[in-house]
Amino acid sequence: MTSHDPIHVCWTIDCEATQKAIGDTALGIRSLRGFCDLLLANGCAGTLFVVPGDARAYPALLRELAGAGLQIGLHFHPQEEGHQDYCGAYTAGEQYEMYRRALEQFAEAVGFRPETFRTGNCSANDSTFPVTRELEFTSCSHSMPGRNLPGLRSNWVNAPLSVHSTHRANRLLEGDMDLVEVPVTTDPDSMLWSGGHPQDLRVELFDAKNHRYMIDKVLSREQARPPGRVRTLVVLTHNIFDYSDPADFRRQTMEQMIRDFGQLAEQKGIELLPSTIGAAAGAHRRTAARSGQEVR
Repeated sequence: MTSHDPIHVCWTIDCEATQKAIGDTALGIRSLRGFCDLLLANGCAGTLFVVPGDARAYPALLRELAGAGLQIGLHFHPQEEGHQDYCGAYTAGEQYEMYRRALEQFAEAVGFRPETFRTGNCSANDSTFPVTRELEFTSCSHSMPGRNLPGLRSNWVNAPLSVHSTHRANRLLEGDMDLVEVPVTTDPDSMLWSGGHPQDLRVELFDAKNHRYMIDKVLSREQARPPGRVRTLVVLTHNIFDYSDPADFRRQTMEQMIRDFGQLAEQKGIELLPSTIGAAAGAHRRTAARSGQEVR
């Protein structure tokens, strides 16, 4: 890789409007259509992480969006499926059964099996990556580097910031499993929530001005990565905000973020490559193969 290699930009949305705390399928559908329309109109790419309840609520829309080139993945909140704790509190066997049932429910509703996965709240433990691989996912976006929220069972202090092959024993290490993790983009140098959460590119977390500062910083960080690394930026949001409404603050923020990505990349001489989580994972595999790294 050279300094001219592109940076993959992955827009992601967690689809969970059917959660008990929200319970608004109509909002979820409007939000998702608005979000995806914005991406497609601006030449962006995205991955939709969908809980089983949302998959059952609007399967035709998900099939339509998959046909338009968006990637559809699995999302999972245990509490919505009758469990009491977050994903990172469960053993390998317990996680396997939870995610297996969620996969079956998803596939039965939508008609295809997702290939990528994100746990709710980025909650995980050292069993999560091996279980994800055992269930034959090829990529995931479980991690939020720098996050330290024990109450959510979401501990990612010193986790890799960039796309990587996962480790079979330790979620904080790079490894050789044939499962590629594409982390949510964070800035662990800027901690929020009493030091428990790093600033991230969550659309609803800040206004566009603050996001521009972070976009500028993480573009420079990715640009400076040494040869042999695939470069990625992962944005996230949720389908509980009305992205179909031009007057909605979150939609306006997203529109400005899209413009800022383009402007700042042009200033820095960076090529941005619209990407899904799966596409970024595939690029990592190809790079690893060229460098002789093994996955198994």
